[in-house]
Amino acid sequence: MKPFKKQFTFDERLQESAAMIADYPARIPVVVERFSRSKLPQMEKRKYLVPCDMPVGQFIFILRSRLHLSPGTALFVFVNDTLPQTA
Repeated sequence: MKPFKKQFTFDERLQESAAMIADYPARIPVVVERFSRSKLPQMEKRKYLVPCDMPVGQFIFILRSRLHLSPGTALFVFVNDTLPQTA
């Protein structure tokens, strides 16, 4: 699957995110993509509307459950090439 940034122009992404923020002001639009060389399964969806008050750890838990990952499988989440704090 083509990366989200290459599939849609900046203006298209901006317009869609602005519409989502207008419709759901208490949520943050998040795009989740798998690293190209990752062995994790493909996700069914890659766009999420995450509540503003949801901790990163809880969002990672949701991603793990959607991917059906075992507890021993590592999952790293980066935000703008930075590993966020989960607590």
